[in-house]
Amino acid sequence: MNSTGYISLVILTLFNVLPTSGLAARFLVHLAESTELTLVENEQIHVIRHLYPLPWLVVETSNLYDTQISPPLELIRHKGLLYPDVEGYFATDSTAIPDDPHYSEQWYLTEINALEMWKDTQGEGTVIALLDSGVDPNHPDLLGNILFEQGYDFGDQDTFAYDENGHGTAMAGLMVAKCDNQQGVCGVAPAAKIIPYKLNQKGSGRFFASDLAAAILAAADSSATILSLSLVLDEAVPVVQDALLYAKQQGKVVVAAVGNRGRQPVDYPANLPWVIGVGAVDKEGKRLPSSNYGDGLLISAPGKNLLSTLIGGGYADWFDGSSAATALVSGVLALIVAQQPTATAAEWTVTLLAACQDDIDTPGFDSQYGFGLLKVPLRSVPLNQDQVPNLQFVPMAGEVFHNGNQVTLNLSLNQVAGRKGDLYLRINLPSNTEKRYTLFKVWNSNDNVESIPYNQTLSSPYWFESNLNLALYGTSTALLGMGIIPDSLAEGIYELLAILKLSDNSSMIPARKIVWITTQ
Repeated sequence: MNSTGYISLVILTLFNVLPTSGLAARFLVHLAESTELTLVENEQIHVIRHLYPLPWLVVETSNLYDTQISPPLELIRHKGLLYPDVEGYFATDSTAIPDDPHYSEQWYLTEINALEMWKDTQGEGTVIALLDSGVDPNHPDLLGNILFEQGYDFGDQDTFAYDENGHGTAMAGLMVAKCDNQQGVCGVAPAAKIIPYKLNQKGSGRFFASDLAAAILAAADSSATILSLSLVLDEAVPVVQDALLYAKQQGKVVVAAVGNRGRQPVDYPANLPWVIGVGAVDKEGKRLPSSNYGDGLLISAPGKNLLSTLIGGGYADWFDGSSAATALVSGVLALIVAQQPTATAAEWTVTLLAACQDDIDTPGFDSQYGFGLLKVPLRSVPLNQDQVPNLQFVPMAGEVFHNGNQVTLNLSLNQVAGRKGDLYLRINLPSNTEKRYTLFKVWNSNDNVESIPYNQTLSSPYWFESNLNLALYGTSTALLGMGIIPDSLAEGIYELLAILKLSDNSSMIPARKIVWITTQ
């Protein structure tokens, strides 16, 4: 039997396992890499889309009852050809809408220090792909910042990506609403542009995974540098993961909401290692109870009562949740890209996460807040080493490394001569199972396999006779080894956190280094 006939046979077999609602059903067909992207269409089978260059077809059936063809179901499962076209939804927490929806204060712009970075850039030359419910390009605060003609409506399959839901227009306002135009609000990156890719049909709040995958492919081939996904899927979908891998290969940085169900784990696709998963916090920097958390959470951003644009020209402040937080992170990334136009997606990610110094709980990465709270990366100010004890990681030659690279990393302890204290080191790293792990080391003492509370002394305080330059990585005597990055390490963000606890005043002085290790 030829491949086209076999695929048709397997598709017909699916009728025996799909829900018998009597309505049209959409599903995905995964083809072998060498299989020609063709399919026999008839009254029961209609090909909606070829997801080229991925080996996937999106197919719709109009009748679930008439076929008598029934190969063994084990054959279908073994071949791995058929998948349901899962539905996703926009990740907005709309549990509470204030009585007065119009506030004039955008508290979050001050919170993330956006005005400081605007002295250098407002996102000029940066393009964000907004994969959402479309955009109202005629909103007076968005005029000129929406590349509407470059967008597409994948839900309704036309070129008019107009927002009938409101979600996408609000996300666009948080990112690129214009400043100094005597109109309502300012976006985080008011000089950046947006290409809208509409996912849903009409004004629905839901969409098909296949339409999301098609939009990711289009965005990956566009002029956009950042893909902003304020949305979640209820489960992992292979075609979406393939599309996101394609976007990664094209050098794009992907930002996604972790979801708003107040639980672990982080929703898909934010939990993927190369996707920046964003959670939401309130004005006090506390995680919203509705915001998901866990290993896939990389950064937390304001996500409560954010003021933004409405379709039709208005404004409201009821935008809550990880969707809104994701838009803010995408806007800050647009500022970073404008400031570092020749950098890579991995380097932009490191810059973003390294600037997140504020922590509510444990310093460094934790499952509640990721690597910290969103801040724009400002020019570093040299520490005054003549007055106060401090830790500093010696600058390295780059922040993105490949397996097999030789890396040297040193930690300097300044103004500690004559003091007693303990130095704690924590390494947080990704794995190939989409989880993160933490390793602990105690300098001048045995390693501890248990989680080390930073407020617990584990060894007698060390007497610092002088300031120190401690070799951590890159020599035969370095604490962490010779400095050759092993091939076994998973790709992703690695964080080395140092805590100096001084005995005389019980103060804890932190220092953090973030790098990206890539297998490409």
